[in-house]
Amino acid sequence: MKKILLTLIFALLPFTILAAPFGLKMGMSLDEISAQCEEEPSFMKDDVYLVKPKKSHPMFSYYAVYVNEKVGLYQIRAISDSVTCNKYGTEIQNAFNSVKDRIAKTYGKPKIIDKVDPNIHSFLQKAEHWFQNLKDGSCQLSAIWGENTQLADDLETVALDCVADNSVFHFEDAHLVLYYYFSNAKAVEDEQDDVF
Repeated sequence: MKKILLTLIFALLPFTILAAPFGLKMGMSLDEISAQCEEEPSFMKDDVYLVKPKKSHPMFSYYAVYVNEKVGLYQIRAISDSVTCNKYGTEIQNAFNSVKDRIAKTYGKPKIIDKVDPNIHSFLQKAEHWFQNLKDGSCQLSAIWGENTQLADDLETVALDCVADNSVFHFEDAHLVLYYYFSNAKAVEDEQDDVF
């Protein structure tokens, strides 16, 4: 009986490891993350490493993991390629809705933040200025999971954001940024706040 149970546990273990976002789980060390990636993690700064997970999504091209020496992996960010937009921001809004609906299959219905700053001139609040408002920071389109529900995979929060590219050469481009905050992220914040 023990032998059957052990065989079943080891047979299911790979599926539980890959169930987390991009095959990455809370608390993983750099070596464990490296085993789930096509290349070695590339150090950027502080706790941030660029990675190329074996389990990736075609919408996202860039992945950053946040790994603390004490608590391991505590945050993942995935960034899409540039999406060229018209003045209404139709293309990035469509991409946002598509990805949001796919994530909702895993984590349920999100809280949507879709707003334009009411303090800007009413003329600028029109739909034809949506993309410019996104670039100026007067507009926000986000989805947030985990505010009033408990998420799987030891996640505290999942968020999807539309972000405009303010580069002179990419003035019509935007990106989707997908954030995964694990429940151990609070421990990292507390450690950093100890200096105050």
